[in-house]
Formats: sequence, C-alpha cells, structure tokens
Amino acid sequence: MGGALRKRQAMLSDEVKGMAWKAQHRLHGRYRTLLGRGKCPQQVVTAVGRELLGFIWAIGVAVETEQKNRRSVAA
Repeated sequence: MGGALRKRQAMLSDEVKGMAWKAQHRLHGRYRTLLGRGKCPQQVVTAVGRELLGFIWAIGVAVETEQKNRRSVAA
C-alpha cells in the first residue's frame, strides 16, 4: 500500500478498511471472471458496478452505526 493511500485511510476504522479490501479483491476477481467467460465489457462493468454499490452501502451503514455509538458514549 502506497503512502497516499495510507494517508487517506488514516482516519478510517479497521472495519471499514477490511470491507474496502474485501471489495477490492471480490470485484477484481468478478471482473476478470466475467470477461474470461466472454461477456460484453459493458455488461461486466455494469455487473461489477452493481456489486460495488452494495459494498458502498455496507460501508455507509457501518460508519453511521459507528458514529451513533460514539455519540451515545459521549452523551
């Protein structure tokens, strides 16, 4: 991992970093698998984009829950 990425991720929780890494590996593999099967590149990008949206949603829910927990502890 390069310095720029490490700097961007400095303020993220380990849970979010783990989800992002899992997404990276899954989506890369999915892209290569679908292309290898001879799917149209536009369909592959659309399929991978839909899965990416699911990961983005999961990360958003995790961050929101984490922020709510911080607020309740601080109060």
